[in-house]
Amino acid sequence: PDLGINKILIVDWDVHHGNGTQNMFYSDPRVLFFSVHRYDYGRFYPYEADASHVFIGDETGRGYNINVPWEHAKCGDADYVAAWDHVLLPVAEAFDPDIILLSAGFDAARGDHMGDCCITPNGYALLLTKLLGFAKGRIVMALEGGYNPESIANSVCACAKVLLGDKFTLNSPEMQPFESTWRVIQMVRDELKTYWPVLSSKLPENVSLRSTPSY
Repeated sequence: PDLGINKILIVDWDVHHGNGTQNMFYSDPRVLFFSVHRYDYGRFYPYEADASHVFIGDETGRGYNINVPWEHAKCGDADYVAAWDHVLLPVAEAFDPDIILLSAGFDAARGDHMGDCCITPNGYALLLTKLLGFAKGRIVMALEGGYNPESIANSVCACAKVLLGDKFTLNSPEMQPFESTWRVIQMVRDELKTYWPVLSSKLPENVSLRSTPSY
């Protein structure tokens, strides 16, 4: 509080669920925690049920823990942007954080075969840019890692340029989220709308969606 920081938004875009952060602040309404991650119905590491969208916090912290659990691999720019636009950003605006801490793991990047997702460097740059409108731009981006050095380097470089004020152009040939992404976002909104009325509105209709990838 001496620094004028009373409310903290933690955004975790690492491909794995931020279970440790969730556990630390699960009952704390001063911290809004948002984790978007592969879940695969509990079949993706760390294989724990608390990565599900129904884990929303406890006691006075109910509604302040948000999980967006992808059902499969290959999620990319369009899926993450949809989660931002229809879950994270509306809640962040209502929460009005004093600072944002970004758990920036880059194992959801294209080319990282461990995470097997498809976020491009420009995709990460766009996600970060969308957060700059909050907390007067006060963001701490903490590098958490990844498993492909080239993917990490390109993604970190794109984000560093955003933090330094450089402009970028998003050039993604496929900006259609998966059908499953739309379903997950709706489930998350339904679970949280009691605590965040801004999520009570209907999602856009007639959105062009991709079918679930086959393996």
